[in-house]
Amino acid sequence: MEPDRVGRKLGVGVRVASGMLRDRAAQTSQTIRQDAPTYAARTKSATAGAKRGAKRFGESVWGPFVHAGNVLWLEITGLFFALFSLFFIQGVYRLRADWRTGPNHQRLLVYAAVAIVFLYFAVSSFYRAHKKQQRRRAASGQ
Repeated sequence: MEPDRVGRKLGVGVRVASGMLRDRAAQTSQTIRQDAPTYAARTKSATAGAKRGAKRFGESVWGPFVHAGNVLWLEITGLFFALFSLFFIQGVYRLRADWRTGPNHQRLLVYAAVAIVFLYFAVSSFYRAHKKQQRRRAASGQ
């Protein structure tokens, strides 16, 4: 084959291929313009579905950890309140002889009041942890 003929045939082929490519691009852009509203709606619903799925996945994975952490936090808080209450109960026991009269009567009353307050906090914290655990069991159907 002669070099001129090869160049001409190759040039004609390139021109035909580029014309076909332009036609396809025009058809595709026209189809996209026509389908744009439905495409946007499908994309929006798919995005919403993905968000719902991600939220449910997060709840199913992190939910038990969050629940256990909350219950554990309430129990640890109750333990610290119980320790403070025991400290003040010990002070009340040491000052029990000053119940009616004595130089430490006011301190005895203050220790008793603070011990009762901390004991209430400890009991209420353990009670809340127990209730939270019961609600979780009832919700999971156990």
